[in-house]
Amino acid sequence: MYKNTSRYMLMMCLMAITVSNIVIAKGNNINISWLTAQIKKHPQVMAAKEAMNAQIYQAESLTKAIYNPEISADIGNEGPDRTYTLGINQTIDITNKRDIRKQQAEFLNLVAKKNYDSLLQNKLSDALNALNNWQSMKRQSQLIAQQEIQLENLLNIVKKRTNSGDLGQLDAELAYLSLSQQFGQSARIHAQLLRVQAQIRELLPDWNNNDITLSQIQSNQFIDKNADVWVDKHPLIEAAKAQWEISLLAAEIANKNKKADPTFGIEAGKIGSDSVLSLSFSMPLFVRNNFSSQYKAANQQAMSDEANYHAVRRKQLFNIKASQSVLNEYQKRYKRWQLLMQGRDKNSASLLQKQWNIGDISTTQYLLTLQQRTEGLLAGIELQQEYQSALIQLLQDTAQLYTIQAATTETSK
Repeated sequence: MYKNTSRYMLMMCLMAITVSNIVIAKGNNINISWLTAQIKKHPQVMAAKEAMNAQIYQAESLTKAIYNPEISADIGNEGPDRTYTLGINQTIDITNKRDIRKQQAEFLNLVAKKNYDSLLQNKLSDALNALNNWQSMKRQSQLIAQQEIQLENLLNIVKKRTNSGDLGQLDAELAYLSLSQQFGQSARIHAQLLRVQAQIRELLPDWNNNDITLSQIQSNQFIDKNADVWVDKHPLIEAAKAQWEISLLAAEIANKNKKADPTFGIEAGKIGSDSVLSLSFSMPLFVRNNFSSQYKAANQQAMSDEANYHAVRRKQLFNIKASQSVLNEYQKRYKRWQLLMQGRDKNSASLLQKQWNIGDISTTQYLLTLQQRTEGLLAGIELQQEYQSALIQLLQDTAQLYTIQAATTETSK
């Protein structure tokens, strides 16, 4: 009884050996600006930048004068006399709508830039998640490949020992089944690795099989802060608030448009030998349409944009709080896992095989424990992947992806 207990204790210890050696990458630090520069080469980001520039030029047009001067000319005959006149007219912005349009231009510029920043943040998040997934898939693939080699070696040993009568045919069948299962798992993981690798190359033109880990970032600085500290600095929130300001200013302009702008003109010319100089004045009469409906519509749009701002802010606030809670949970487990794995034996697989060679455990126990060990190691890899994914999500929700330092490890292809 004691001997069996010792064997299973050994199995459980072997299952928990050094996941950290497979999961944690040590490497040189690079600035997030490298990743940002790569993202800016993406066609979608380049298109967004050109759209931003177009919006900026459109905003600049609002700073110009509302009315251009008009020139008029008239040539004709009045009886035997030839007449000609030349005049110029100018409509005056008496309610000073131009100053309000200038304020609109500032907010339009802000909306354009913040929308671009938001897209850039999303693309950075996509790239970091893809790198995180690729790193996890690569390590899982390496682990499964090692497992395949170990099972193939085991199968060769089992064949020899079966032929010599040391083991029964059932042991060989178990080894065959375990190896066949391993092939399927290996193919699935490798296929996922190739897919995520293609995704990274689509996002990062100059990527050269670099690993990335965010585990060096002090997560507490993002978890412990009140979500209100982050939310108002998010580009989506700033853009929504600026859009609300634009609508308020549009309503103010619509109100001013209810007052007509006068047009003044001066005209000079000759009728025969007589010189003519005249002044003109015109004013639209808002009798059939006083433009009050346009003002009401602009007011309603401002109220809509205000509600949208509060809705976007509320949603982002809860997104941040949720991401903080999720990351906090993952961080606790991740730290406990690191503490548990620290200082464990690196040669768990070889120790397990030695126990089988000396007959301390059966082939069934060996294969079962080997599979459990693999599942434990895969679970450790996935834990770090999920922890870093939660960190990336919080960095995205708090718009902090520009400020982080991402750690990478250069690896060969």
